[in-house]
Amino acid sequence: MKLEDRVRELLAEKKMVMLSTIAEDCGVTELQAARALPEDMRAFCGGDAFDVVWEGLTRWPTATFIMCHAGSVVEIKGRIPGGRHGGGYFNLESGAPLGGHIRSDRATDICFLSLPFMGLESHSVQFFGADGAVLFGVYVGREQRVLIPEAREGFFAMRAKLCKETV
Repeated sequence: MKLEDRVRELLAEKKMVMLSTIAEDCGVTELQAARALPEDMRAFCGGDAFDVVWEGLTRWPTATFIMCHAGSVVEIKGRIPGGRHGGGYFNLESGAPLGGHIRSDRATDICFLSLPFMGLESHSVQFFGADGAVLFGVYVGREQRVLIPEAREGFFAMRAKLCKETV
């Protein structure tokens, strides 16, 4: 069975589906799983767009930054801080809930992902490494389970501007 067909089957099952569960079920990387989603659910740009994408994320009123590591899921909610390059890292500005240092040069692909979560509309920007694994994702923020309109609009505006093709 083609990967795209199996992904459509998984989406049709109406179970909680995440990019990682699709990848695991299909025995592929998260990047391959994202590329196999229907075109309306994903759009890509290269990692060289990191600075433009990150700057766009800083305009959202609130977002959720999610990073998975060694089976743990870390979520940080709040405004995405700006940053600048130095010492081999993209150094996040201090003062926001999210802080630290990102190896932005390791982001090879960026995906604007529209994948429902627990029956709710959900949109995120996923940053992938060369091995096809998600480095981290930034999700459109919510207030009382509803997407914040300004952040949702920002997501689609960046997607339209930066993603000339879906694959």
